[in-house]
Amino acid sequence: MTQAAFVVHNNLVNEEGFDPNSDEYYSELDNRIKNKFPNEFGGQKNGGGTRVASANTSASRSAKQGRRTVKLSPSQVTMAKKLGVPLEEYAKYVKD
Repeated sequence: MTQAAFVVHNNLVNEEGFDPNSDEYYSELDNRIKNKFPNEFGGQKNGGGTRVASANTSASRSAKQGRRTVKLSPSQVTMAKKLGVPLEEYAKYVKD
């Protein structure tokens, strides 16, 4: 199940553009893991539960697909300016 969670995480973040710090991300991760392992959660696979759309047909994610927003703190902005690095480049390497 752990390996499956890593695979689902990579798909959500890298291919579908989910923010890993959002509640929406965790809800989607839970739903997909529960669908993959219904016996572990006392449910049935896609039986009466919420169905999750495949990655390529998700209408609600199409506008944000592949895009991630990072908010820099004032100290991070100051550091980027001191280093002479554009804020967009600095944000690519920020790990919260």
